[in-house]
Amino acid sequence: MVISPLLRGRKLSNQMGFTSKHTRTVRDEKGVKRRVREYFYGYKMHTSFNVEAQMITSVVVSSGQKHDGHYLPPLIESDVNQGVVIGICSADRGYDDINNHIFLQRRGICSAIHLRRYRTRKKDANKEIWLERVAEPWYKPSLRQRYQIERKFGEAKQYHGLRRCRYLGLDRYAIQAYLTAIALNLKRLVRFLTGVPLKGSVTALA
Repeated sequence: MVISPLLRGRKLSNQMGFTSKHTRTVRDEKGVKRRVREYFYGYKMHTSFNVEAQMITSVVVSSGQKHDGHYLPPLIESDVNQGVVIGICSADRGYDDINNHIFLQRRGICSAIHLRRYRTRKKDANKEIWLERVAEPWYKPSLRQRYQIERKFGEAKQYHGLRRCRYLGLDRYAIQAYLTAIALNLKRLVRFLTGVPLKGSVTALA
């Protein structure tokens, strides 16, 4: 069974509006721990990744304030239109939207979206369906595969300039995102065909 895709909404700088990124624990001047919410100003690159092929299969971009969950269906539809066989879809909590779970179910795709805590910890009978989902034998192994797409984004940021947007405007950022995905896939293809890994940035020789 092909586990595809892994999804990720990556926050980038030079966005069209401020939005919340995440919270982290810090110590104040008295040494007391407290939670601080961080914000960013940039675009997002929503990406699907085929674990078996180790290649990016679809890319959708959005402004940073957009909700990640809205971009799962377009990624899945794009993969399906390309003939990608999808058995399980794993994604981070940003994609945990009830409409996405229903969408995947209707498509016959197992949903391994990382569930938000309130789904399994609330004190009513509705949590049972989510507890059953977590207990499925494919759920946790699929979530553990997500490090692969995180590693791919790390490579894109470190070696291919994806940490910052080169040009303002969503259309211009989309060009950067697509070209970055192409470069990453070409590096993977070279390794697949020749066995030679291309580490770091790719340099053109004339």
